[in-house]
Amino acid sequence: MDRERVFFYGENDVACCSNMVLAEKVLECLSENHEYDINDIIELYHIKLYIDNSIFLTKWSENEREAIKNKSSTIWNIIVRFWNTINNDNLIDLFNQLECWSLQDSFWQITTKLSIYKLFENKVFSNLLESEKCNISQILHNKSIVNYFSSTIKDYLQKSNNAAELLLSQYVEEHNKNWRELYFPKCLDIKDREGIILNYLENGDTNLNYIRLILNIKKSDNLDISDKTRLKAKKLEQKLNNDILKNNQLILYNLKVTFSDIQKDPCVISKSIDNVETYSYSTQYFLKYASPIYYLNHFINPFSYLDEQFCIYMVNKENELSIFEKLSIKSKSEYCTGFFFSRKSSISYAQIHSFDIILAKNKIYSVEKIIGYYVTKYIYDFYGIKGFRFNLPTESTSYIEKIRILLAEFDALLKQYKLYKEESTIDDELFCINSKPINYSQIPSLIAKKYCYLYNDSKLKHIMYFLFSDDSGLNHVEPYKDQYYNNLYDLILKENLNFGDFKPHQQQKLSHIINEGFIFIDNDNILKITNRNRAFILEQLYTEEVLNYWHYSEECRQIIDEMIEDGELFFEDTLLNKLEQSYFNYFMNKKEFTNGIDLRNSYMHGTNSNSNEKSQYLYYVLLRIIVLTILKIDDDLNLWKKFMWL
Repeated sequence: MDRERVFFYGENDVACCSNMVLAEKVLECLSENHEYDINDIIELYHIKLYIDNSIFLTKWSENEREAIKNKSSTIWNIIVRFWNTINNDNLIDLFNQLECWSLQDSFWQITTKLSIYKLFENKVFSNLLESEKCNISQILHNKSIVNYFSSTIKDYLQKSNNAAELLLSQYVEEHNKNWRELYFPKCLDIKDREGIILNYLENGDTNLNYIRLILNIKKSDNLDISDKTRLKAKKLEQKLNNDILKNNQLILYNLKVTFSDIQKDPCVISKSIDNVETYSYSTQYFLKYASPIYYLNHFINPFSYLDEQFCIYMVNKENELSIFEKLSIKSKSEYCTGFFFSRKSSISYAQIHSFDIILAKNKIYSVEKIIGYYVTKYIYDFYGIKGFRFNLPTESTSYIEKIRILLAEFDALLKQYKLYKEESTIDDELFCINSKPINYSQIPSLIAKKYCYLYNDSKLKHIMYFLFSDDSGLNHVEPYKDQYYNNLYDLILKENLNFGDFKPHQQQKLSHIINEGFIFIDNDNILKITNRNRAFILEQLYTEEVLNYWHYSEECRQIIDEMIEDGELFFEDTLLNKLEQSYFNYFMNKKEFTNGIDLRNSYMHGTNSNSNEKSQYLYYVLLRIIVLTILKIDDDLNLWKKFMWL
């Protein structure tokens, strides 16, 4: 490339100004009589995109802007005249003259707009596809070209090494808002597409990220694979994972949960030099009272199964993902299990497993019996509600049989709770009339105004990102560059900041927060939070993604009510919040996620593994789900008793 050229990245891109400075020089020499090459023409096309989107330099007067707008038609005439000279004889030569591969997208955009592709013979187009410089993905953005050369493109894709990755990118991968759709020939049917996937698995040149996407293919009219192909992908994923471990390409993180007979503190957390994190619990404290409800409360504290607002702590949350995890390739239909989620899951599993062993060792109770006691006795004794039942498996039952019995009883518990909400009683005959499984989103709360959420299109999302994100770029300013603050909110609370402390690109974001009324500048020119309680609510929404309304102070609830009236938030009255519903779906079925554990369906339909070790693991996974449900029910009943009985 002889010189820096104008390139249109989008109307909101930060490079708009510098590109228009370059465009100004090109426009000064614009002439229909000038001899332009293919790269000049594409540059003119990008300049036209800036003009058509009314992006101008601030120094230009209104008359200058109008004159430049008038040049748009001249530019298009030059482009059309040049493009009409493209034919079978010069197509490949002109294409090879492109200075950069990124210009191919513009080449095909113009070709599509002017329908020039209809002048190309199949043989010439095929030769172009086979050429070293041609990027097929840029062609696939253009539906008209794909339809016109459908057979030729099909033949090429079936031989291409990266066709599988393109299919997976379009139909399986989760995209950001800048994703541009890829089109594939209709004659490339569902079997052809599976064949491309199968070839990818067998050719030896594979990417582990795309193997994982194959495992997350959700059946559709566009893409589907057989169980044999899925198994082949699963085995390849295991092999590639093992290769990574053998090559020491991972930092191993270990944790251990123990119970101590001599320890007095309920919980002591320590970390060894070999990166083993140990959670040690006091047996004396845990077994101090021979009460199943006392034992149950250990799952709230010190095990922390629920957070401060009595929502499940172990769910996946967006703000807990690292930058790498957010940017990594993942399926649009998978449950995101980042490092922090996996860590929480491992700790909570070890906690319930170890606690159950301690209970059995001391011949006091078991986690199963704690569950049975709560459902069949405590709900009646404390809340006065009759009719709940929960049948426990016998002690000698195998793990496989235990799981199947507990799954049925778990389903029954959820139905009983739903029935009580709807009928204010548990009618056994009415309960037995319907045997359909229940969706976790269908279980109602006994209390109104249970959970509130931010609307997906809320303008507050930008405010929350600027205030509370650690990667917004606003938590690092020159006077305090050697100190670390989690976010802008912490920085403002702990330091006396002036607007001038921020760099120009930061000030633009800061001005937006000030204009929206969340920050103000006081008489001493210091930045201050306008309303600490409102900021606290926004922080909770950012970190937790949901508010359990009745666990907040009356003042905070008033702010939430005002935000509801302003159309910023909305309520849902369910036993489980949205994050918890997804968490349950991940472990119990594949209704929502393709990478789900599918515990319920596999054991209820007999497709589970015969491994006793795996069944033992899943038994405690299921116990954890049931314990969490018990804790959520108890919180719901407590709120109902406290606020609804007044």
